[in-house]
Amino acid sequence: MKKLVFAAAALAMAAASFAAPKRVMLKVWESDGPEKDFIMTAAREYSKVDKNVRIVYEPVASTDARAKIELDGPAGVGADVFVTPHDHIGALVQGGHVLPVDDADTYMADFEDMARMGASYDGVVYGYPLGAETYALFYNKALCPTAPKTWDEVIAFAKKFNNKAEGKYAIVWPVADGYYGYMFMDSFGAPLFGPNGNDRKQHNLNSANAIKGLTYFQNLRKQVLDVPATDASGDFCNAEFIEGKAAMIITGPWKITDFKKNGVDFGITTIPSFDGTEPGHTFSGVRVAFVSAYTEYPEVAKSFAKFITSKEMLEKRFKLTDQIPPRKDIDTNNPLSNGIKKQLKYAKAMPTIPQLGTYWSAMGSAYSGIWDGDDVKTALNSAAAAMEAAK
Repeated sequence: MKKLVFAAAALAMAAASFAAPKRVMLKVWESDGPEKDFIMTAAREYSKVDKNVRIVYEPVASTDARAKIELDGPAGVGADVFVTPHDHIGALVQGGHVLPVDDADTYMADFEDMARMGASYDGVVYGYPLGAETYALFYNKALCPTAPKTWDEVIAFAKKFNNKAEGKYAIVWPVADGYYGYMFMDSFGAPLFGPNGNDRKQHNLNSANAIKGLTYFQNLRKQVLDVPATDASGDFCNAEFIEGKAAMIITGPWKITDFKKNGVDFGITTIPSFDGTEPGHTFSGVRVAFVSAYTEYPEVAKSFAKFITSKEMLEKRFKLTDQIPPRKDIDTNNPLSNGIKKQLKYAKAMPTIPQLGTYWSAMGSAYSGIWDGDDVKTALNSAAAAMEAAK
């Protein structure tokens, strides 16, 4: 009898060892639109690699993912893999929300330097780079056949094109958004957090050059876009451009697919020059996938993150999104992406120190107020005080 029991136990153990692998569900957060199309494509492709993994996509705007993982991660309802701009990495790492990349040197070997920089914090690689991006000048070829090279040319064009009663404006951009507003700082010699972007004491928010740049910014309202800051939202700007009421828009590669689907014949070129020498300076970013520190399946999540940033998958992503893959082994030669690549030469990577969060809040308020007529120096002094009081 004992022999039969032992034999049964042995058979049970053997059967368990040959049991079907456990099914794994990975939740992935990424922006809606062409980015969603890519994740869904990647999910189908990955199912061929590992049939035991099911990818569930949830639409979470990349700019919202960090705040959401900070809440949902500890609660056990967050994503396993999520995508966000690289500037959030400092807060994510310091908060213990993301896992480092295994075999980082081998994994990063085929990526551009800017990709490694954007995916790293304190010398450790945490992210999986998906795209290199900055904003540039998009122009409707039917309304503006030749893109202006200077802001003086933009102003001259606006004098002929603008019609406030009809809602027609030469150029639009979200004027209260610090991402775009930064071109009025760096182009005038006021780099955020110093030349290397890592010294909170060199915030430059109320420097003489920042005051000069934001005074120029304020004067543009009456000349090119006489709309209150709260009305000049991203949705407003996109609609104006799609409807042919705006001849130009300052935005990024994430809008290429949308504009193409809406039948706009447009080109992309560098931001107009402020002084007639070189294009305006912009913020650049790396769109990065991260593996959540709260995932139940870290190895599978890391495997999927590496999969979606492989050469083959990023080539597919480029075809779906027109967003530039930050890999050395992928060629992206087309007129639209080339316009973004030209602007990247005049772009500064968004800082990764946690104090960047204060820039977004303090300067967002400053840009809005200045556009609507607040005293430039007073508004910038308030923003500087908020930065200096921040932890």
